[in-house]
Amino acid sequence: MSASRGPQSRHYAELEYTAGYYHELGPAHLRFCGLVAGVDISVPEAPTCLELGMGQGVSLALHAAASDGDFRGVDINPAHVEHARALATSFDGAVQLYAEDFGTFAARDDLPQFDIITLHGVWSWVSDDSRRVIVALLRDRLKPGGGVYLSYNCQPGWASRSPVRHLLKLGHTARPAGAPEARIEGALEFTEDVAAADGRFFAENRPAASHAASLRKVGAQYLGHEYLNADWHVPYFSEVAGALADADLRFVTSARLLDRVNALHLPPAGVALLDRQKDPVLRESVRDFLVNQQFRPDVFAKAARTLSPAEQTARLDAQAFVLACGLDEIDFQLTGGQGELVLPEATYGPLAIALASEDFRPKTTTALMAAPGVSGLRRSDVIAALINLVGMGVLRPAQTFTPEIRARCEDYNRLVLDRAVTGPHLNHMASPTTGGGILTPRSAQLFLRAWLAGARSTEEIALSVWDVFQTTDERAFRNGSGMVTREDNLSALGDMARRFLDQTVPLYRALAIL
Repeated sequence: MSASRGPQSRHYAELEYTAGYYHELGPAHLRFCGLVAGVDISVPEAPTCLELGMGQGVSLALHAAASDGDFRGVDINPAHVEHARALATSFDGAVQLYAEDFGTFAARDDLPQFDIITLHGVWSWVSDDSRRVIVALLRDRLKPGGGVYLSYNCQPGWASRSPVRHLLKLGHTARPAGAPEARIEGALEFTEDVAAADGRFFAENRPAASHAASLRKVGAQYLGHEYLNADWHVPYFSEVAGALADADLRFVTSARLLDRVNALHLPPAGVALLDRQKDPVLRESVRDFLVNQQFRPDVFAKAARTLSPAEQTARLDAQAFVLACGLDEIDFQLTGGQGELVLPEATYGPLAIALASEDFRPKTTTALMAAPGVSGLRRSDVIAALINLVGMGVLRPAQTFTPEIRARCEDYNRLVLDRAVTGPHLNHMASPTTGGGILTPRSAQLFLRAWLAGARSTEEIALSVWDVFQTTDERAFRNGSGMVTREDNLSALGDMARRFLDQTVPLYRALAIL
C-alpha cells in the first residue's frame, strides 16, 4: 500500500473537530443493522474494531468502555489523538491510538484482522490516494463476514450546495491571515454578500440560497472541517459501491434505520418505482434521487452470509431491547419528505408501556410479545415498531455484560461527571446495557453526581447542584426564563430533581449507569 501523507495532510486543521458521539459506529448497532437486513454480519462478543479518522475519539472511547473487544483508532490530528487518549485512559480497556495518516497506518506490520471498520464522514474529506488506501485496508484487513460503517456527503442532494461551499472556500482563501474563527467569519460574510447581491444563481437556485443562509447556525469548528478541506469529494452512491466492490464489500442497509420507512420519505409512485428495482445498487441510487439524498450512513459487509427467514426470526425473537429515555420524551410523530407521520397508538402505546414496565428492565421480543396490550398485536407490526424505535434513538438493542464492562463504564462516567463541573463537557455516558453511549443532559449529570455523593431527597440534590452553579455563575431555568433569587433557583432545581428521582433513576438503573 502506498503512503498518503502528502495528500491527507491537506485536511483542515486550524480548529479541532467537534466532539460528537455516534452510536451507529458501535458493534451492537452494526450487528442489529445486519439482523434487520437479514445479513449475518459477524460481530463477536469481543470484536476487533478500527475507526479510521476518529476525530476527538468520543465514539471510540464510549464503545471501548461499554463493550468487550480490541478497539483501535487513527487520526492525523495529534490534538484529536491526545483528547481521545485522555478519554481512553480513564478506564482499563483495550484501546490503541495512532496519530498517523492512513498510508502510514496501513503499512504497519502489527495490525490484526478486524471484525469492524468504521469511517464517519472521512470518505468525503480525503484525497483520491487516501480513498485508495482505505479500500486496500478494507480488502486486506477486514475479516470475511466483517462489517463496515461508511458515512459521507453524497449526490444528488449536494448539487445545489456545492457552489456555496466553493464561495465559502474562496472567501476563506482571500483572508490568509488572522485567527481561525476570524477567517471563517470573513468567509461567511463574503458568501452572504454574494448571496445578497440579487444575482441570478441564488435567485434561480432557492435551495442554495437557503443553505447559504443557514451556515451561521453551526459553529466555526463544523464549518472548517465540513467545507474548508483542500480535498472535498461528494460522490453518488453507485460510485462508492463500485469502489468498495474492489474490497469484496456489498451494501447491506442504511445505519439510519428510519430510511426503511418508505411512507415517511416517498410518495406512492416512488415506492412503486423502487419495488421494480431488483439490483440493490440501482435501487439505492434511484432512492437517492427520489429523496434528494445529501448524506448516507451505509453499512457494508464482506462475504457475509444471508440469514434464512427462520434464522432471522429466531434471532429477532431473542433480541433484547432497552429504552434510552423516559416515556414522556418519546415523540410518536415523525417528520420526513412526505410530511408528518403519526405512529399508530394501537401498536406503539402498549409497546412503549411494556418496554417501560418493571422499571425499564431490558426485554426480549418474545417477552414483549407476551406483555399485556402487545400479545394481541401482529408480530410483524411489533417487529417494525421496535426497529423504528431504534431508528428514532429512543430504544437500543441490549446486551448482557460482565463486571469488567460495568467497572470500565463507571470509570468513564466518573470522568464525564467531573467534566460536568470543570468542562469541557461531554454529552453522553457509558451504558453497559447498550454497549455504548446514552445522551445525558448536563443537568442530569449534575443530579447524578449529587446522587452518587449520597443525596437522596429533592432538597439535597437541588442544593448540591446550586453549589455547582454558584461556582460556575449559572442559573436554573423554568419555562425558558432564568431564575434570579436563590429561592427561585432551588425551587426550579427541586422540580427537576423530582423528575430525576421518579423517572431518571429507574431508567439509569436499567441502563446500568447506576
